[in-house]
Amino acid sequence: MAQNYGYAGSILRIDLSTVKFQKIPTEIYSEFYLGGRGIATKLYWDEVGASIAPFDPENRLIFITGPICGIPGFAGSRWQVVGKSSQTDGFSYCNIGEIWGTQLKFAGYDGLVIHGKADRWVHLVINADHVELRDASTLKGRSTVQTREMLKNELGQSFRVVTIGPAGENMVSFATMLADSDSSGSGGLGAVMGSKNLKAISVRGQQKISIADEEKTRLLQKRIREIKVPPHLLPSSLPAERLKREICYGCIDGCVRTGYTDSAGKHGKFFCQSSLFYDTRAQRYYGEVTEVPFHAAKLCDEFGVDTRAIETMIMWLSRCYRSETLREGETGLPLSKIGSLEFIETLVRQISLREGFGDVLAQGTHKAADSVGENSERFITDYMITTGENSVYGPRLYVTPALLYAFEPRLPIQHLHEISVPGMVWAISQMGLGDSFMNSVVFRAIAHRFFGSETAADFSTIEGKALAAAKIQDREYAKESLILCDLCWPIMFSQTTKDNVGDPTLESQICSAVTGRGIDEKGLYQIGERVFNLQRAILLREGRTGRLSDILDEFEFTVPLKGDFGNPDCIVPGKDGQPFSRKGMVFDRQDFEAMKDEYYSIRGWDVVTGLQKREKLRDLGLDHVLPELEQRNLVV
Repeated sequence: MAQNYGYAGSILRIDLSTVKFQKIPTEIYSEFYLGGRGIATKLYWDEVGASIAPFDPENRLIFITGPICGIPGFAGSRWQVVGKSSQTDGFSYCNIGEIWGTQLKFAGYDGLVIHGKADRWVHLVINADHVELRDASTLKGRSTVQTREMLKNELGQSFRVVTIGPAGENMVSFATMLADSDSSGSGGLGAVMGSKNLKAISVRGQQKISIADEEKTRLLQKRIREIKVPPHLLPSSLPAERLKREICYGCIDGCVRTGYTDSAGKHGKFFCQSSLFYDTRAQRYYGEVTEVPFHAAKLCDEFGVDTRAIETMIMWLSRCYRSETLREGETGLPLSKIGSLEFIETLVRQISLREGFGDVLAQGTHKAADSVGENSERFITDYMITTGENSVYGPRLYVTPALLYAFEPRLPIQHLHEISVPGMVWAISQMGLGDSFMNSVVFRAIAHRFFGSETAADFSTIEGKALAAAKIQDREYAKESLILCDLCWPIMFSQTTKDNVGDPTLESQICSAVTGRGIDEKGLYQIGERVFNLQRAILLREGRTGRLSDILDEFEFTVPLKGDFGNPDCIVPGKDGQPFSRKGMVFDRQDFEAMKDEYYSIRGWDVVTGLQKREKLRDLGLDHVLPELEQRNLVV
């Protein structure tokens, strides 16, 4: 490209083993893969072979931004981390918010590619053009929050920090990394960071990002503010005066993200699943509302462990304790006090430091159950997927997620939100509790525009769901390449449009205005399709076999659906938009196979094997993956 509109222009390579730095031009990748998820997936394919293990020095840890990062008003200042993880046993990724990615871009870098392993604990400092590795031995064992505060005090408050805690240092399979405003990244990549003896990365930048069309960008910012549905704060029993909305750099108008300051003055995020994962258990234990759930989430952030994995692990531990499969004496855990602050403190510390039974739990719940034996895996029912993350918005409720779950290496929460968010707003409206504009007529119109047919909004049938899944995936991969925030995009519905339906062309309009590339909605989705197919090739190279590997967790077919969060009767739109309850239902195996047949056909893959076809990969410009797939008999 003649001008790097929307880009800083360089990707920085860092070899921790040799302490060498190298700049490469972003445009090598951006023309074809755009940014974010796209560029990271291409780098991964090129550099992380199937034989490389998650904790091998040659594994890559790829920090990447997108062309919208650093441009205000679009909620696009997010960044991705990609690498091979022990939690997924292969390719993994996470998406993180706040301002670290923006500062990296302002420092002149669209991304970092980190490989090798330092010979001691190190801290990477990027101060505009100046890059150095510093000794971090004094930071070892420190919590994420302590590390962040120490580095800001040393370098200056204008620096932004991403770091790992003790769990990452000890390579706990579900270790996270934490950035400013307690923004966390999961997928087990905190453990990969720890395996490289990399404690933290601090960045500060000064340059601004050039925009191709300033006037069009300004008009789009105005248009988006006009149609974006205002966010609703999460319900909370905590004192309202201690809650404060927190808005990431470049956001449209904020989201459900808030911060909470406890009675002792300790501050942390109060956000989504992490704010609620210990709430019910704490109320059961104490018999009243306390600040313990806030402290539980803060503990997980400080030690650097994923609250999703901890939440499901506690369910398993509770059932094992009640059945006397596990006992307090042999585990060192106060299992009789689940819900207490003492329990969560002991659990998180043991896991993070790999002390005693914590060393078993650090592998994740499924592997821990294998270690414990005594048929303890029977206590893992329908609340946990294979990565240990909690199962939400599944196919027993919304049907389409059968295909969304089957093709991702971890919880596909961004994809699921395209269905669950309008679905929840519709259900709330049906119960007379929320926005009345979201009726069945609007929902069907949304399905027609975003999912390819009105039938996609009928959750009493599998009809239209394969096309809907493909459209969702292509759009989400494009979104993750720009990168736009999942809580704001896509804008599927609005109270200010004539038909209350959002506009799926906005993302491509933003891309064109910022980068100067003449790209429309179809062209943007083709990039998403390219990235999705490249990830498919990676997963095949790492052990998937096609159709036989495109599976669901067994409980989807065997355990009847209970009440959904906020929707106890599991009502969804049915035929002609009439309310339809899926409570008590399981997913049908034959329906799943029929959906796969249709899906493979839509994707241009082989229907019998589920493998990609050579001509399809060539059409997408992915010729370079063919030799390796052919060698492994993974293409037809």
